Amino acid sequence: MTENAEKFWEGKNYLVITDSSKPAIKMTIDELKKRGMSVQVINIREMDEDKINASLKALSLPIDKIVIGITKMEPALIMNYLIEKGCKDIWVHWRTDTEKVRQMASNKDYNILIGKCPMLYLGKGVSIHGVHRLIARSLGKY
Repeated sequence: MTENAEKFWEGKNYLVITDSSKPAIKMTIDELKKRGMSVQVINIREMDEDKINASLKALSLPIDKIVIGITKMEPALIMNYLIEKGCKDIWVHWRTDTEKVRQMASNKDYNILIGKCPMLYLGKGVSIHGVHRLIARSLGKY
């Protein structure tokens, strides 16, 4: 997982889907932009299903890397659409994966990373994420 997780952040174009339920997703967006990456964001927090679908259909797909951090709805529903459109690299934020997402992650036709916070890999310096990274490395969970 570590090698795949580190390589995930070597992309150039990212789509981040959030519902504002995970603060680290905002930090992920900021860090990617700071690194000069192209970042599109869809915040589904106040969207109904029709608006979510319209937002997805308006995208120019595929996009290199997808980051999903939502609890408002089943992430697998969005992932299925993106995979059908050719998106193969998807990161599902820690504690937002579901049974359906875990089943999809077992498919080797695409790269779905689950169970990790993006800031574990993107964060720099002294911060809560730096402490988290140190603990994860010392426990062999990086």
